[in-house]
Amino acid sequence: MKRSELGKIARLLKESLDEEKMWGEAEVLLRKMKVRLEQKQNQNKNQVKVEVKVKNDNSTAPEPSVQGGTALEEYRKEICSCQKCPLGKTRINFVFGVGDPRATLMFVGEGPGYDEDRKGEPFVGKAGQLLTKIIEAMGLKRQDVYIANIVKCHPMVDPVNPEKRGNDRPPSAEEIAACLPYLQKQIELIKPKFICALGTWAAKTLLETETGISKLRGRFFDYKGIRLMPTYHPAALLRNPALKKDVWEDMKMIMAAMKENS
Repeated sequence: MKRSELGKIARLLKESLDEEKMWGEAEVLLRKMKVRLEQKQNQNKNQVKVEVKVKNDNSTAPEPSVQGGTALEEYRKEICSCQKCPLGKTRINFVFGVGDPRATLMFVGEGPGYDEDRKGEPFVGKAGQLLTKIIEAMGLKRQDVYIANIVKCHPMVDPVNPEKRGNDRPPSAEEIAACLPYLQKQIELIKPKFICALGTWAAKTLLETETGISKLRGRFFDYKGIRLMPTYHPAALLRNPALKKDVWEDMKMIMAAMKENS
């Protein structure tokens, strides 16, 4: 066997071991099976889309996803200069949301942090990178889902020093009340069938409860006809990796429900 082939095998083995360490051997196998299934389904969908396009070549109506994307983008432009609460005066960027405007699954977090405020996109820091890994472990990509937050601007402990790291805080009741209608309108436009509420503030706000996330997670709730699964925020997993097992159990429940719904 050539040395290059041995090196390739060694790299693949290391990747496999790293995955098993994070999620467990059974979960790695489940994810890989899920990815293969999604790839096959996407191939079939692409075939159908091509056939439909040929049959309706004279139609000038935009695709449904384009309609949804246009409405969402227009709404973003409408509200991006918001000054309804003090956060509007200290933010760098209004962090609207990102992803598929017709996503079946929507993730909702607490609010933008340091990195998100600078990039104008939710979940791009360390917690966001972990969320991306979780999404990929589900056999999906970031562009397949929609990601947003309860508030659109960065809540800071010390807004006078926006360049300071570790300056994040949960949004206040006033800030949530001002911004929540924006998220509700996003949900109305996207029409997801499933929402994953990431962390205490997202879960409490959407479910209108004072119950903590540890007691809420692990089961579906109804949110205006949408199935909502609360789970731990990715930032909590960075602080306490033992919570990854619970989050993965919650993700498996979402995956199973999505499969039943498809």
